[in-house]
Amino acid sequence: MFAFTHRRQVAIGMLLIMLLGVVAGCATPTPQAPAATVAPKIVEVTKEVPVTVAPKIVEVTKEVPVTVAAPAGKKEVRIARCGWLEAEIPLDRAIATYNNLPERAQDNVQIILDPAGKAPGDPLLAQMRKDGTMVWNGYTCDAPFLGLEPAVLLENVIPIEPYIQASQYVTAAQRIKEQMFPSVWTENSYQGKLYALPLVTDVVIFMYRKDYLAAVGYTAPPKTWDEVLDAAKKVQEKFGSEGVFGFAPTPAVLWRYIASLHQAFSPPDKLFTPEGLPNIKDPGFIKAMEVTKQFVDAGVVPAGWETWGYPETWKMGKLAMALNQHSMGAWGGMIWGYDKLAIVPIPPGPGIEKAGTMFWSSVFELYNGGPYPQETMDFMVWLSDPDNALWQPGLFKAGKISAYASAYDKFINPDDVTQNWALGVRDLLQAATAAPNTKWYITVHSMFTPHFVKYLKGDETAEAAVNAAWDEIQAEMKK
Repeated sequence: MFAFTHRRQVAIGMLLIMLLGVVAGCATPTPQAPAATVAPKIVEVTKEVPVTVAPKIVEVTKEVPVTVAAPAGKKEVRIARCGWLEAEIPLDRAIATYNNLPERAQDNVQIILDPAGKAPGDPLLAQMRKDGTMVWNGYTCDAPFLGLEPAVLLENVIPIEPYIQASQYVTAAQRIKEQMFPSVWTENSYQGKLYALPLVTDVVIFMYRKDYLAAVGYTAPPKTWDEVLDAAKKVQEKFGSEGVFGFAPTPAVLWRYIASLHQAFSPPDKLFTPEGLPNIKDPGFIKAMEVTKQFVDAGVVPAGWETWGYPETWKMGKLAMALNQHSMGAWGGMIWGYDKLAIVPIPPGPGIEKAGTMFWSSVFELYNGGPYPQETMDFMVWLSDPDNALWQPGLFKAGKISAYASAYDKFINPDDVTQNWALGVRDLLQAATAAPNTKWYITVHSMFTPHFVKYLKGDETAEAAVNAAWDEIQAEMKK
């Protein structure tokens, strides 16, 4: 046994105290028992907050649009919109009016123009129909002679007459059937069934500036194409220094020019082939080509005629005469004065008592598989009613025309110079021959137009141009 002195005992005691301090200092982090007790609470809160809150957020997100966008019973009738058409006619205003009619409180219908909608020739519609996901009920601006047959063959559109007959707007439906021009009814039909309703109609007409022609001795419109050429030369001679041209064809678009001029030189039964194609090999068609070349050779045509060329020249008041869709004439009159504008039937060629013309409608078609077919057609019947005092006068004021005869008598004041141009257009529609609905019209246009331009420039004869184009058309159709 060791004997400890008092000093050694004190030293050992101090050493023990220091060791205990060190041990205590090293053990300070270990008291994680409180921290370990707190940590589970933090973890549990982290887990519980999203679990508790997230379902509420999801439920609110689902409930808000259901409450705001589609209250119980509301029927959102979606129609694929067409931007250029709405820019020219008061369609938005008409829809707003319809959506606020008293009867909407009963049927809860709201018409919606959908910019995401597809045109009737889009194959996607057929797939949506098969999938049961069709959301659109129709489209507002198809042209039947270009697009109706393809849409029917795709089964994307359906006949509409049964829905017209079942419309809640009974008297409007009757007026539509009674007052639509027969030519327009034919245009909007396929194999004897009505597939479309026209929102607006365009007619190719002969338009001229009364002041320019009067200044060169033509106080009445030219009666023959020889007189048209004579007037064009005289106007050019008198006003050419001011940048005014005599006449403007539009060779670049088959239906806006040469197909109409063809009707001045051939009767209706010669205008189309048995297959429904424009009859470009017909002698009257070739005569229309030759008449056009006379103006080009005379130098009375503004530059750019082989592409498009003239609309801006016309609207600026730098053109005496033109053959094109009537709205071009009306829009020119809006700029430089309707009192200077004349719209008349196309001067007929030899042996033709009264020339017809090319025309086309921008139409509504009803989609196969759309969710609200009857509600959609109710709107179209209300809109198209020849007695609709909002829609029909709005068309005329916009430079467009109606497809219904009685609208002209009801809404056109013969003494109003801003409207009476439309009275001459009515007679043209009554004499016009509708182009057969075929998926090949655009093919004829595409194949013929380059050869027509070559002919007008003197690079091909008329016969060579139509024969070459015809061979290309036949080859394309056989593919």
